[in-house]
Amino acid sequence: MMAIERHRGIWIASIIWLICIAAALIGAALRSGDVSGLVPIAVTASFPAIASLLLTPFLRREWAKITVIFVWIALAVVACLAMAFFPMAILFLCAPAIAALFEKEKVIETMVVAAIAAAAIYYYKQSGLAANIDLSNLSQTDWGTKTGIAATISLLIAALYGVAASKPEPSLDGLSMDILDAVPGGLLRVGADNQISMMTSLAAAQLGLNDEAQNLNASDIFDQGPMRDELLFVIDKSRQSGRKVSRKFRLKQPSGGFRAAEITGGPLKGDEVLLHIHDSSSHESRVNSLHQALATAEKDADGKSLFFAGVSHELRTPLNAIIGFSDMMRSRLFGPLPNKYAEYADLIHDSGQHMLDLIGDVLDLSRVDAGKYELTYHKFDAADVIRSSVKMLRPSADAAQLKLDVEILTETDELLVDADRKALRQVLLNLLSNAVKFTPKGGRVLVRGEAEDGFIKIGVVDNGAGISKDQIALIGQPYSQSDSGRANDARSSGLGLSLVKSLTELHGGRFELSSHEGVGTTAEIIIPVMRA
Repeated sequence: MMAIERHRGIWIASIIWLICIAAALIGAALRSGDVSGLVPIAVTASFPAIASLLLTPFLRREWAKITVIFVWIALAVVACLAMAFFPMAILFLCAPAIAALFEKEKVIETMVVAAIAAAAIYYYKQSGLAANIDLSNLSQTDWGTKTGIAATISLLIAALYGVAASKPEPSLDGLSMDILDAVPGGLLRVGADNQISMMTSLAAAQLGLNDEAQNLNASDIFDQGPMRDELLFVIDKSRQSGRKVSRKFRLKQPSGGFRAAEITGGPLKGDEVLLHIHDSSSHESRVNSLHQALATAEKDADGKSLFFAGVSHELRTPLNAIIGFSDMMRSRLFGPLPNKYAEYADLIHDSGQHMLDLIGDVLDLSRVDAGKYELTYHKFDAADVIRSSVKMLRPSADAAQLKLDVEILTETDELLVDADRKALRQVLLNLLSNAVKFTPKGGRVLVRGEAEDGFIKIGVVDNGAGISKDQIALIGQPYSQSDSGRANDARSSGLGLSLVKSLTELHGGRFELSSHEGVGTTAEIIIPVMRA
């Protein structure tokens, strides 16, 4: 019905044409009684009007317009060939008349094509090539001529009426509907009284309408209910605020079910509002998939944390017993041990301690990844933490024949900070442990602390083998080690620096690592003096 309303001129002209043909056929039947010879001509003459009516739903497309125009030109060509050029050439006027009902710009193009066709037929007839064509007898020719002239005049009058009564095609600031149809998403133009003055084909399809809306109010799009109220809210809010307003809707589909859509209202001149309908069903589906994936990942992460916590608890108890008994053996608490057994006791102790440290790193890192590692802030002197950490690692440094020094570059020899003391100690122990492990015999490890611009910087500098530029980018990732780390005899899981980086970032700070092969490595943490 929307297509009929929009192309009312075409419908009126075509129906008048068919009425003229039917009236002439009935008149001939009443006069002579036998119209069997006229029926084929009447059917042929009716074909352009019938084609115009059938193509009405598609007349916004260029191909449909051209098809209708050429069908009317074809009728004139057939009439001139079957009967006579004069006066049947008058039928060539039907095509421009129909074109005027589409776009006024097409009238001249159609007149040129019709004139070329008429000239070709005229010279074809004059050449004598058509002399033997006899498609109708005298009575048929007489009926066809009179009917054709009458129908053509009636069609011209109807076309003139249609052009005079036609309204300009709904558009948006001069843009044609073909251009608006190319916009992703449907468009509707709503007036001050909420009447819809323009609707694209996509918008009509999204809202379950047949074609562009005529005399349709925005309040009629949805049935009474929340969606109707939401749409009116979008229109009113956009109109009053002068800004874009968006809401999510569920649009019912003709095939059943619903599709998610987002309707955005934007203010136009006056109180008009432009509505844009964006089909967000694919986006909603992706969002739901991501939510499900996130829920699954969180569940897996919780399961991993519980697993690590359980394993840690189960392993630490026997490991502490192993370390304790090995300490008793090393200290010869119950008497001396043969040399070989004393060496085995040392190995047992070192291996047990390494496993205990590894379990602690894995558990702490899993808690950080799960967001369950909570920092306990209080003010303390970071210089004391540096000195105590160095004191803990000094036996290992002495055993490796390394020089271990401390430099606190402040006037008061203090580094006051608001942070988690335990976490900072763990960071320093991991950095010192790495430096001691990977610095060759006779080397030097320096721990340097300073305060600058509201931050404290703690760096651990060694003159070990260093790390290549390609490898340094991997440092800080869980279980990643440099080539020098893998080549070293000291055992390492690759978790230490990853934990350092995570704990430093939890403080709102950053971890920096610089190294040169054959020169050494500098690992530095920078954290704010006050709580971030």
